[in-house]
Amino acid sequence: MSFKISLINGLPVWDSLPVAKIVNYPLEKRDYKPFVQARLCISEQSVWVRMWAFEALPSETSTLMVNLNLFPELSDKYLSMSASYGGLLLNEVCGEQHIPMAEYLVLPRVKSFQSEDLQGIYWGIVFELPRTLLTKVYGSSELAPGKLVKGNLYKVDKSDCSEHYGCFYNVDFLDKNAYTDKYFGDFELVAY
Repeated sequence: MSFKISLINGLPVWDSLPVAKIVNYPLEKRDYKPFVQARLCISEQSVWVRMWAFEALPSETSTLMVNLNLFPELSDKYLSMSASYGGLLLNEVCGEQHIPMAEYLVLPRVKSFQSEDLQGIYWGIVFELPRTLLTKVYGSSELAPGKLVKGNLYKVDKSDCSEHYGCFYNVDFLDKNAYTDKYFGDFELVAY
């Protein structure tokens, strides 16, 4: 079953969008499985991704990541954006090579946040990726309701005290290609 990505007008109204939940931690033998949520949408100008993780004391290497191929019928290239709690950002166009988005002269705007609610303490990130990058990578930025795109969402930490590997669609994290399109699932573009 595909997860819905809303095509929107204007800025995101985050609370009105479908929520993806990362609860799959296939290598976890302990009980350290941070609850992670994500919302995705696409406006006329940007691809938006908001992810947040419920961790009271995240390590500096605790990382949220999204990989998306918005034109799987045209290319095997996918867009990879990640941010760690410590502030390390990695934004690449991936395929046979990993090319920094900066080489395309387009970078996502990134905003981090921390807060707490009735579910607990959380930290998160908002990526706003200009759609001009889509034309440079895929030769098109035309996206319409009903289109299926590919991707996955991840929550990873390689720190000794809190190591974990989580995903939205199932991944074999022992595979050297764990973060590639081999483990992508379907996302459907919708107009609501």
